Amino acid sequence: MNIRNPLFVITLLLLGSLNVFAQQKRLEIPIPSSNANIFTIPVGQEGVMLLTQTGRNSYHIDRFDTNLERSWSVDGTITDGLEYVTYSYDGKNIYLLFSRNKSNVYEIIKVYVGPGFTEKFEIHSVDKMEISQFKAFHDGIYIAGVVREQPILSYTNLQTRQNRLLNASFKGKAEVQAIEVDSVTNRVNVTYAVQQKNREFSIVVKSFDDEGKQLSEIVVTPDEDYALLDGRLSPLPDGTQLMIGTYGYRSMQSQTKGHMVQGIYLCKVTDKEILPLKYYSFTDFKNFFSYLSPRDQERRERQVQRKKEKGSDLKLNTQLLLHDLIQKDGQLILVAEAFQATFRNNSNAWGYGSPWGSPMGGFYPGWGWGMYSLNPFYFGNRGFYNNGAQMFDGWQYTHAVVAGIDPEKATLIWDNSFEIDKVKTMSLKEKVKANVQNNQVTLVYSDNGSLRSKSIKNNMVVEDGTAQALATGNSGDRVRRNSTENVDYWYDNYFLAWGFQRITNDAEGRRNVFYLNKVAY
Repeated sequence: MNIRNPLFVITLLLLGSLNVFAQQKRLEIPIPSSNANIFTIPVGQEGVMLLTQTGRNSYHIDRFDTNLERSWSVDGTITDGLEYVTYSYDGKNIYLLFSRNKSNVYEIIKVYVGPGFTEKFEIHSVDKMEISQFKAFHDGIYIAGVVREQPILSYTNLQTRQNRLLNASFKGKAEVQAIEVDSVTNRVNVTYAVQQKNREFSIVVKSFDDEGKQLSEIVVTPDEDYALLDGRLSPLPDGTQLMIGTYGYRSMQSQTKGHMVQGIYLCKVTDKEILPLKYYSFTDFKNFFSYLSPRDQERRERQVQRKKEKGSDLKLNTQLLLHDLIQKDGQLILVAEAFQATFRNNSNAWGYGSPWGSPMGGFYPGWGWGMYSLNPFYFGNRGFYNNGAQMFDGWQYTHAVVAGIDPEKATLIWDNSFEIDKVKTMSLKEKVKANVQNNQVTLVYSDNGSLRSKSIKNNMVVEDGTAQALATGNSGDRVRRNSTENVDYWYDNYFLAWGFQRITNDAEGRRNVFYLNKVAY
């Protein structure tokens, strides 16, 4: 649905303290229906951007400051039929990526956050690429994806318009898991998960400068019987780097059932060598099973103990979505979310061979294409989408794992967990967001018009699983429907929640709104 001027009425209200919420501030944008195409881009202390489709070849951007007051607006055009894919923020400017499904034509809209003007760049790259990663660094654009099950990594210099493919060839199968900017060394680290024919799962990190020139390559291989499933490289003050990721048993990995995680691994990387890996099984964590009921937790701990008495480890049937690492207060904070696939009886006449039946490969209402889910588990979970008489019915989240790591010693200091209650999505993405203040970690996720939170300090729980409804615009409001709800850490101790709501009010009538709620913890 197109909206010519989506911000024609704005309701803004400041609300007092609501239990754990120190403050809520809300922005409401009336819309015709919940199919409106509005995308939210938080930019920290610079505020928040709203990107809105206003036609097949036009868009509208509004910038709001941290008080949710409008700073500027700008309109722009794109090539007819291109779709918004995602964005990258380098701390100064925003880069919006537009393309068409499996096309080789891309348009980049560079948004200058401060002055509020835009610049458009058209680039051409590989045809039929299914995009998985997008990162901008010093006007250099990195786009990663898959073409015929082979990883592709392209680099474009926006100023010279030069485009080239970077080396991404491996023996066996590989996927780009992450593209991260190291602002300390001015490098771009590209992490690959590589699976060789002998079922060896390793992690490869290629580092590039801001002109796309490869500087180094790190290959981390596991001990026998283990598989390294993902990883993140973090620079340390002494010039070394720390690799952190998840591992599993090699025998537990499957193309149809996905990657099964057993725990986390740590290893230091110097200019000359990769030091031995340290493995921490989740069965040794103090709080990994605390999301279970007391009865189930006790039963699982007995199973773990029996295995350890026999000199082995209980093999876990766990899948994890690893977040980017948080480096603060002398610690590295790891956050990951456990999930599992769900299925239902296949009553869909179209089936998963058509775009209408596929949760990954088809069309979605509004702006954007289904394959642009930026799924970090692309080849690891490809077999989920059709299971004979059953159909894939979404990813069910169970809990989040959070751990504190001593970067100097490369050791695990503490761990904790956060139950995720009955949250299911069709595309795999981060639901739980984290903020670290004074060595205290606050975890938040959105759930049916409410925010659920948990605050922890090391192994201790400061506040456990508080749920608070997002305040609406008027007294007497009743929220009849929530959709496309999200939350993200914003700045300082503030989170930003947004989505669509259908609201009724006996005095005010009925309204459909897109909302932004600023929430302090």
